[in-house]
Parts: sequence; C-alpha cells; structure tokens
Amino acid sequence: MYKFTPNSEYLFFKILNYDSFLNNIFRDYIKQYSDYLSIKNNGNILVKNIKLKPIYITYIRKNYCNIKYISPSGFMFLNKGLDINRKYLLYKKIFISNNKGNIIPGVLIPTKTNHLKIDIGTKDLKEVYSLGINLGDKVVLQEDFSIFNKKYLLSNEITKKLGLFILWELLSLKQKRNFLIIKEKNTKLYFINYLVNLSFLINKKLKIIDLFLKKPLCRELIDFCKRTHINIKTFKKRKKIDYIININIKYFKTPIEMILKSEIEKIINLIIRLM
Repeated sequence: MYKFTPNSEYLFFKILNYDSFLNNIFRDYIKQYSDYLSIKNNGNILVKNIKLKPIYITYIRKNYCNIKYISPSGFMFLNKGLDINRKYLLYKKIFISNNKGNIIPGVLIPTKTNHLKIDIGTKDLKEVYSLGINLGDKVVLQEDFSIFNKKYLLSNEITKKLGLFILWELLSLKQKRNFLIIKEKNTKLYFINYLVNLSFLINKKLKIIDLFLKKPLCRELIDFCKRTHINIKTFKKRKKIDYIININIKYFKTPIEMILKSEIEKIINLIIRLM
C-alpha cells in the first residue's frame, strides 16, 4: 500500500520547482531503460516495446512565457502563453532565465493594456542587456510549496506536473514497471486490443493519465474504487467502455493550487492494483 512520506513531499517539491531536475535526472532514467523507452528533443517519450501494458501519463506541461519586447525605460513585456487567468498574476514574483543560465528575479505589474509587464529594477534598455537578458528569454513564476494541516499540498504547478510526480513514485516502487509514457494526446492505436479506457481528470477538465485495460480488469477496478471511496463514472460507447475518475484541486488555474495527499495516494494505489 502506497503512503505519502516525507521523501514523497520532498520529491513533490523538487518536481514542482526545478526544470533542471526534469531535464537531467529524468532523462538519465530514460537512458537506463533505452530498450523500452526513447526521448525526443521536444520532450516526448516514445515506447519501443508495445507489448507493455499501455499507461499514458502526461508528465510535463509548458508553463512559462518568453520576453517579447523590452522598452527603452527597462520594462519587459511577455508574449501570451501562460495557462492561468491573468487577473491572478498582478504583482506575482517571477524568475527570468537569461542566456548565461543565471536566474534574475522580477515582478509582474499592471498595464493599461492586456499585456503582462515585468519590472526587475532596471532604468533603461542598456541596464537590461548588461544583466544578460534578451528577447526570447524564459520567464517562470516563482514557486512556493507548503503543507496545510498535514494533509494538503499547496504550490504553483500542481496541475502541470502532478502526472510526472505520480509516474516518478510508481517508478520508485520495487515492482515490475509495466507502463509507457507519452507527453501529448494519446492515439487510439491500442483500442483494438484494449477496449477499456480509464482516465484521470483534474476538476473535470485537465486529463493527466490514461490507462488502457483489458476487460477482465474492469470488475477489479470497480471493486477497488468502492472499497477506497473513489468516485468513478462509466460511459459506454459501442464496444468500448470509458471510466472517468475526477481529482479535485482547489484554486484551479491560479498561481497557487491545493490538493489532498490522500487523493494522490488513491490514484497511485489504484494504478498499482491494475498493473
């Protein structure tokens, strides 16, 4: 039985906070299992051995902007792209990653238009360039991580990287790793042999995991959900059965989101049961 531990909390914090963690450690793991998995330059992970039971996990989603324009007075403006309601972003702290790999702090401030504007304390264009900042540099929100009442996880990027955290916890368990991973939307290739689809959604909108199951596992799935009080919905379309499990996150699509640790435990234990 999987339970959240202090190590899990630390891992959750690391995944939410560091791009370098994803770019280095995770890629190293893929290299160790190159007989089964391969990683493309765009971050997608492809499966070489299709005999594995297909479990698709959305493991990382883009959550940054790039500098689009730098004004003569030293302010920077962002291109569109953040999947967050803009009214929550004013006076939010950010980091700029410059071309030398340095991290420069700043703050988002309001403008008369709909553009996002950054102040880093510079007075002119020359001072901005002296910090190694240029057009196209990446801008990310400063992360925050807290645990409320010993049971809620609170941070910026929960909906963006929850799938990766679940995957990493599954990989860390000492058992057979019978699943595959992709980044983008899954195909219907495996519906020929796997006519049962189990999907995990965040707040009924954002899909983070797809499992394709064989029909004999259906009864076990339903029984486990009843015993663990997991709310599951069933949809039947011709020969295919779709199961939907919704994961509730508070403050969805804001710079700070909150989820119960017990929700994550239920998901991981269900996947372990079905593997």
